[in-house]
Amino acid sequence: MALRAVIFDLDDTLIVEEATARASMRSAARLAAGIDADQAVEVILAAARRVWRAGPQHRVAVDLGIASWEGLWSHFEGCHPCLDELAAWAPTYREQAWTAALRDLGLDDPGFVSAMADAYEKAQRGGHPLVDGAADTVRNTAAGYRLGLLTNGPADIQRIKLGRTGLAGCFDAVAISGQTGLAKPAAGAFEVVLDSLRVSADEVVMVGDSWERDIRGALQIGITPVWVSGGRPAPETDPRVAVISSVAGLPAVLDALDEAAARG
Repeated sequence: MALRAVIFDLDDTLIVEEATARASMRSAARLAAGIDADQAVEVILAAARRVWRAGPQHRVAVDLGIASWEGLWSHFEGCHPCLDELAAWAPTYREQAWTAALRDLGLDDPGFVSAMADAYEKAQRGGHPLVDGAADTVRNTAAGYRLGLLTNGPADIQRIKLGRTGLAGCFDAVAISGQTGLAKPAAGAFEVVLDSLRVSADEVVMVGDSWERDIRGALQIGITPVWVSGGRPAPETDPRVAVISSVAGLPAVLDALDEAAARG
């Protein structure tokens, strides 16, 4: 069947996600004199993860694919009701996480808690860089196919990330786990986008960097997956999966799929 639509993942497929969070933590750490900012990033991440995993809402965060560093700046606005309790706990989480991080860094000044929390959030809200080639790939792909975006995370910050790319207008459908209450790799998360695009699974390609969430999720519902490896070896060999090192390699894959469909 002819290819009609392409669904993209967002974080670390189109935008630089984890490295940006680390850079924002590094920026916050520079507020404190006498500490190594690079080393501080690892301490902050470890403290945030420790508090996040011990929190009362960790299970729902895992289910919806929400990372500890996202909880440090999301206000969970516009999210699904299943996240109401996480939204209520989030201010406590942020205070506890930054307090723990500063304690681990040997800093006792409580004034740094709010200062570093604010610096991190400000840096994150400043925007996430696009992956090389992502802008051209998305715009060119939009010229020939319907586009969907399927991403895990809180609704408010995922929309901020997408909005700052300048690419939001290219997408015909956007589904965010924090808004729908359905996260990759669950079939229901993919079905939300398929329904919005008005296409069937065998008319779609899913492009993402997570083998577990994007690739296995797509395969289970019959969507053709394209894995963005970033130079990593594939976790397993599967002839159904096209592998590209970056999203810039997508056009060649789409051309090959279109040619195969034309041959029947």
